[in-house]
Amino acid sequence: MRLLRKYYFFPLLLFLSLFIDGQFSFIFSRFIPNQFEAISFLFFYGFMMLSLYFSEISCIWLGIFFGFCFDVYFLNTLGISFLLFPLLQIIFYHWNQVILLNRLTRFLTFLLTIFCFQLLASFLEIFLIGIKFDLFSLVVFQIAPSLLLNLFLLLIFQPLFEKIYL
Repeated sequence: MRLLRKYYFFPLLLFLSLFIDGQFSFIFSRFIPNQFEAISFLFFYGFMMLSLYFSEISCIWLGIFFGFCFDVYFLNTLGISFLLFPLLQIIFYHWNQVILLNRLTRFLTFLLTIFCFQLLASFLEIFLIGIKFDLFSLVVFQIAPSLLLNLFLLLIFQPLFEKIYL
């Protein structure tokens, strides 16, 4: 049963959590003003835990797969998450002893991952798509609402996530 959970249930659960994040983002976008963009990234909590169950090469391949799915489902472009998710998996794999130290480090790593992902994704959009943006507007209208939303959601769901992923 543990083998089934480790190799099949865990990636399937992460894949489904991408779609659940999309629904959370859609629901919360209805309740906030239009200029703010709060995106749910609960997927990243499980994505951090991939390094516990899989080898480094498997983590990189799963990062490529989930990056492709994230690009197609959320960003409607190919390349941004496709590049960032394997990079995040390499970082998680080499730092998993620090990440798993206690609940606070997992919590802070989760928030730092969201901040870095959104910032790096915006910088990659400059090179891949040619979008111009204001850094202040990015932080105030996109990153800050996303961090607040994910902070709230993780406070609610963290005990459940620890039962599932740990």
